[in-house]
Amino acid sequence: MDLWGRITAIKGNQIAISLESREELASLSLFTTEEQPQVVVSVQDERHISKIQRKKAYAVIGEIADYTGYIPQEAKEWMKFLFTMETGNPYFSFADTDMTTAREFISFLLEYALKYHIPMRHSALTYQDDLDRYMYQSLKYRSCVICGKHADVHHLDTIGMGNNRDLVDHRNKHLIALCRERHQLAHQLGWQTFKEKYHVKGIILDPQMLNQLGIMTYKRMKEIDDEQRKSYRQTN
Repeated sequence: MDLWGRITAIKGNQIAISLESREELASLSLFTTEEQPQVVVSVQDERHISKIQRKKAYAVIGEIADYTGYIPQEAKEWMKFLFTMETGNPYFSFADTDMTTAREFISFLLEYALKYHIPMRHSALTYQDDLDRYMYQSLKYRSCVICGKHADVHHLDTIGMGNNRDLVDHRNKHLIALCRERHQLAHQLGWQTFKEKYHVKGIILDPQMLNQLGIMTYKRMKEIDDEQRKSYRQTN
């Protein structure tokens, strides 16, 4: 059930909430048998969409419109429709939406562009509003985070070392999608300089994501774990 109210105090990892309806609070016991039921607190974003976010969204919509042949207004309405269908979010207007919805919509637009290989006049990196999510999307669609060309999955700590990617353990490693040209440039400049130049980062994927994105199979993870256990037993 949903309970509506306001957060009235925050202390450490505890919060106090004042509910709008005493009747709803009284009926809480009907929905749970636990003395301390689990809850999810959803805080409404009261920040208004920024001018930069609006500019980014319209820029990506324009790129999609140019590629698909729609006029920009048609492309905007179609993408907003797809966004609401996929996320379940209510229909929104750029005139009064919040920053969170705007950020999610920009990420949705960029994923659509990456998925369907829509060429863009500027790097998608300049349009992103959520860097971690854009880094993930680029790995998912094997798109260079800088130029959009086909990319390979690279470890930040092994860039340019020539490792066999099929044999590498990708778990707990910072990964990034880079085309071969940018990969070589990162090797020449050094990661720290490259990161500061392009404002990018590597991300760590959990085993489920690694398997889903085809970066590393569960079978390969098990093989590596078995090899490590075997090696440990032999040395101890």
